[in-house]
Amino acid sequence: MSPARRFLAVFALASVVLAGAASSADATFHLMKIREVSAGTGPADSSYAEVQMYAPFQNFLSYGATLVTCTSTCTSNVLSFAPFANVAHGDNQDTVVFGDNGLPAGSRDFNVDLNLDGRAAGGALCYLSEPGFSDCVSWGNFNENSYLVANYGTTAGTPAPALTTGMALRRSISAGCPSLLEASDDTNDSASDFSVTTPDPRPNSVTPTETPCAPSGGGGPPAGGSSQTTPRPKKKCKKAKKRAVAARKCKRK
Repeated sequence: MSPARRFLAVFALASVVLAGAASSADATFHLMKIREVSAGTGPADSSYAEVQMYAPFQNFLSYGATLVTCTSTCTSNVLSFAPFANVAHGDNQDTVVFGDNGLPAGSRDFNVDLNLDGRAAGGALCYLSEPGFSDCVSWGNFNENSYLVANYGTTAGTPAPALTTGMALRRSISAGCPSLLEASDDTNDSASDFSVTTPDPRPNSVTPTETPCAPSGGGGPPAGGSSQTTPRPKKKCKKAKKRAVAARKCKRK
């Protein structure tokens, strides 16, 4: 573990101890979005779903995180997966991968029998957390948003393209800061939020590559900061000579 990871892990643990036993209402696993889904990377049974944090300390999945998948109509074969253990890293932008047993162990955090290849033509996958924070993605010929609203309190909008083995659907983060996942990147419309790309599952052990954007206008703290640095006063100096001896007069601007 890197020194930075070690420090953050110790800090997170200390925060939990100081806060006491957390109730389900305080569970820190809800500020997460589905970032990528795939019917498979190539080998059999290698479908996966990746969720990503957009705030720190969202790694306590044991408080109630749940995955759900369904077919194009959600009238049958609705599969629910839970419970999950906590993951080690809870930095902002960290990811968690749920994958079938054909996905290499080093590419997943949890072995979950998603079988998205069997639902590649049309279906939906939802990451369920606290009320108001559940997130769903749909693809292909999915046509049952009313089920998602009634049961999970969210919609997936217009479906993204159907899943294809060897490809993935990945959420765009271009809204707001284009190098950082933010809540505003989710418009509840899969066709707008997701596009086809090469599979790239990133388990929780891998350090995020996303970075915050500089505040508009430059300067100031990193994105998410709450204070401004007061600039140092500048000095304006004027040279003069008096009685053949050089002198400098200064005043603060």
